[in-house]
Amino acid sequence: MTGPRPAGPLDPATHAWLTWHALPGALLHEMDPLPGGFTNDMAVLTARRPGAAGAERYVLRRYRPGGSRVPRNTCAVEIAVLGRAAARAVPVTAVVAADPQGRATGRPTLLYRFVDGTPLSQVLADGPASGDARALGRAVGTVLARIGRVRLPRPGVFGDSSLVPAPDGAAPLGDLPGFVDHCLVTAAPDGPLSGTDAAVLRALARRGPRAVTSVAGESSLVHGDFNPKNVLVQRRAGQWAVAAVLDWELAFSGSPLFDVGNMLRFAHEYPPAFTRGFVDGFRGGNGRLPADWRRLSRTLDLFALADILTAPPDPAYFARAHTVLRRSAADRH
Repeated sequence: MTGPRPAGPLDPATHAWLTWHALPGALLHEMDPLPGGFTNDMAVLTARRPGAAGAERYVLRRYRPGGSRVPRNTCAVEIAVLGRAAARAVPVTAVVAADPQGRATGRPTLLYRFVDGTPLSQVLADGPASGDARALGRAVGTVLARIGRVRLPRPGVFGDSSLVPAPDGAAPLGDLPGFVDHCLVTAAPDGPLSGTDAAVLRALARRGPRAVTSVAGESSLVHGDFNPKNVLVQRRAGQWAVAAVLDWELAFSGSPLFDVGNMLRFAHEYPPAFTRGFVDGFRGGNGRLPADWRRLSRTLDLFALADILTAPPDPAYFARAHTVLRRSAADRH
């Protein structure tokens, strides 16, 4: 007995898992790489299952091996976040099948349903009108507030699918100066970050411990990579709505201000109305913004910024992050 022939660059083990376990009897028509996956391999898969009216689309996510400076969730933990924590609050993708240990496919693999929508990054790049931008920001801010209302037993990283952080893991990102130093020491010698920029990054990090300490006891669900490329939006009855929040591999328990800083990292590139709407939506959803939230959120985002600047995924993203570093340095004076 033989199964359907592989579609696209699928290895035989993954193809067999898809057609015999994940989507039994399905004919795989196309597989196209999905852009934007900096740490894992993702592709859109088009398949026709027995008895289905037409072809259906899925996303195949294959986890790359290797270490990381920032704690990353395993496939099993991400499934738990999608199925139990995040799904209680916001729209997420529905998991269809998984090979968490990679026993069948050779590496941890997740298959979930494709969600129709437009990446927020694309909508913002198209330059929405002021009214649209504000409504868009409000929808995104409201969703982030709902994520932050998911409470967890204690702060920390998720060690397993119970989503109960270990008692000694209270600070997944706690020592900002130490983290920045580690990033700089482990950066490639021929990397694009100059010595002057490294000094600026260290100086900004030295001002961070007080901000980190002020949020250290918070234990809300944090997406960890809440930026426009990971938020799908769509029009519903003429209004903007969030269709799904994607990619929860960096999720942990901590302060929602991590996510606020992430979303507003490149706010200077967005219509000002988007930022105003985002803040309005977050507050309107009972998201807490202390008086100095801008400074706090920017400081917390230095963890991500240091990682990007010292190990950039591509030159264009480095250039954008470098602009943020320069702006942060200017704001300091």
